[in-house]
Amino acid sequence: MGLCYFGVMKTTVEIRDPLMAEAKEVCALHNITLKGLIERALAAEIEKLAATPRWQPTDEFLIHGDVVVHSDVNAEIAAMYEELMDYHESLGKTD
Repeated sequence: MGLCYFGVMKTTVEIRDPLMAEAKEVCALHNITLKGLIERALAAEIEKLAATPRWQPTDEFLIHGDVVVHSDVNAEIAAMYEELMDYHESLGKTD
C-alpha cells in the first residue's frame, strides 16, 4: 500500500522486464517520463473499461448449453431418475 500526500500516491508494481524495457525505449523516443507514460496508459485503460459494459455470464455460459425457458425441472429430474434406474436394472441382466 502506498502513501498518499498532496493528491499523489506512491506505489510499487511488478512489471515484466521485456515490457519495462520497451516502455523505457518508447519514453526515450517520445521524450516523456516513465511516470507520464504509465499515467497516460492507466488513464486510457480506465476510460476504455468504463465505457465498456461489464461482462456478465449468460444462462448458456452457466448451464453449458441451450436454455429451455419453459421447462418442467421436476419432470426432467424424474425422467433422468427413470433412465438411471433402467440402466441400473440392465446391469444385473444377462442375456
